[in-house]
Amino acid sequence: MNNLKNILPLLLVTLWFGCEDLEFPDPNAPSTDVASIQTLVTGAEAGMRSSYGLYLREVSSVGRESYYLEPADPRYTGELLRGPLDPGGFLVYSPWAARYSVIANCRILITQFADDAGASGFAKTIEAYQLSLVLSMQNENGCKIAPYNGLESDFVSKAAGWTEVAALLDAGYAELNSAGSSFSFTLSSGFAGFDTPATFAQFNRALRARVAVYMDDWSVALTALDNSFMDPAGDMSHGVHHVYSSGQGDQSNGMYADPTGSFIRLMAHPSFETDAEAGDPRFSSKVVKRSTEITYDGLTSDLAPTIWTGDYDPIAIIRNEELVLLKAEATIGSGSGDGLTEINVVRAAHGLTDAASGGLTQLLHEKRYSLFLEGHRWIDMRHYGLTGELPLDRDGDVVFDSYPKPETEVPGS
Repeated sequence: MNNLKNILPLLLVTLWFGCEDLEFPDPNAPSTDVASIQTLVTGAEAGMRSSYGLYLREVSSVGRESYYLEPADPRYTGELLRGPLDPGGFLVYSPWAARYSVIANCRILITQFADDAGASGFAKTIEAYQLSLVLSMQNENGCKIAPYNGLESDFVSKAAGWTEVAALLDAGYAELNSAGSSFSFTLSSGFAGFDTPATFAQFNRALRARVAVYMDDWSVALTALDNSFMDPAGDMSHGVHHVYSSGQGDQSNGMYADPTGSFIRLMAHPSFETDAEAGDPRFSSKVVKRSTEITYDGLTSDLAPTIWTGDYDPIAIIRNEELVLLKAEATIGSGSGDGLTEINVVRAAHGLTDAASGGLTQLLHEKRYSLFLEGHRWIDMRHYGLTGELPLDRDGDVVFDSYPKPETEVPGS
């Protein structure tokens, strides 16, 4: 992934700021007949990381997993925790724009290389993943789906958006299953073990299971999990990751900070300690309790995240641990069981004794501590109508359910 950011301008064909074609080739925006499968795939991988740290900081703040205490920009403790969110501000627009830039690459792959089932299956899977992140923020305000024509495209509803995500994943899965034994392109080390059509299809099914749970399609989720890389006896950290490097022009992961620093912006919410089970290594391995507190804007925490040990550590897209918990969630949702078997598999992997019972409350506890800062808490609590249980730390603080439509995407704004 070295130097991906350097070549990204050559790879991403942004559809949201269209201008009339010039009479000479623009090296910073190549025509689709110049872009190769490899450059588009590499560009998509690079673009997937853009603003991803911002996305995680935002949804983790809104979901009261963390604070982002940034004295230089009070919007992180103002807009995110009190609202209203500014539809013209970067907190709303930057994650949206980054996701749709990747989608633009995926659309070129789908249209220009339709005869390459592996490339098309990859593109549809990644497009679906990017749309799922948009919908996770926008929620009731929906998203835009193909064809993507900027202001000329209308928003579709939340339900229609998730239907599109599911359809893209299913279409991509069918193509991956007909793509032969190898891809015509190379993926980064973040896809190690998932870099052939057959193994990438398992990643596709993992995403499909997550989406099916969001849609309350429990039987679809269970079937997708059976065809994913879920392995209750396997390494819980196994999965697909964003990778970073110190190469010139490349990106850092955007989430790491030295936990011993004099001032740290990203801090765990104090309730992460208050609600933790005694002796749970998922608490003690993911945060360190500092001798000095960090305070800003009336918010205080002494819990510094330690999930990442350096600026270039990978960030998970989806892991085996999540899949095992998704199976518990789908089992509970379908009414066919209490998910206790899967819950206890995860607990055993962390050296914990068995839970006495399963059910939704226990599941949400396990997801909170197993998937801390991976972008799920707000979405999970919202899914089950439980955002009212998230802590409010100051008078006037609120928990909102949806991001507004970006001002740049609404005609006349």
